[in-house]
Amino acid sequence: MPFRTTVKALVILLSGCSSGGDGGGNVGRTDQLNAVLYGPISEIQESRVDWIWGDSINWLCQQWSERTGSSGWFYGTSRPWSNADVFVLESSVDPLSVVAAENFAYTTDSVFAFEGDTVFFRGTNGFFGAWTIDQIDDQTHETLSGTWYFKAGGGGDFTAELIEGLEPMRQGFCSTI
Repeated sequence: MPFRTTVKALVILLSGCSSGGDGGGNVGRTDQLNAVLYGPISEIQESRVDWIWGDSINWLCQQWSERTGSSGWFYGTSRPWSNADVFVLESSVDPLSVVAAENFAYTTDSVFAFEGDTVFFRGTNGFFGAWTIDQIDDQTHETLSGTWYFKAGGGGDFTAELIEGLEPMRQGFCSTI
């Protein structure tokens, strides 16, 4: 009897996930469970607010600041505005070719990255993300543009199916996620 109840509960749970429910979460959809979600980063300002991205259930949170010219600082969990440790992948490597981002030498401190680089994030929640940096504009308001990535379902395999994120990057505070 307990076995039937467990199987029935599992079937109900899986049915709810595959239906997409109210459309509020990417991870709830089985076709996106192992996908890499992505979206644009459009001129986000430095050191103003925390930037949050993910799959509407699991989130990463980061703040950045200008270093010099076309480079910026990115912060690990030693700062209250980050829930992820950081690692920089130099521009010569396509971030979507990374099979095991969990093996990078992440730091809890800060790193700097240049235009063309990718900053990888290992969240305290076990999820991974990345930002590719297309441009850092230090002429007016110190803004960063590029692309954000989030590995739905956890794990560091960024070679999975690429799906445009239903949840855009947003401003907020790490303490609220």
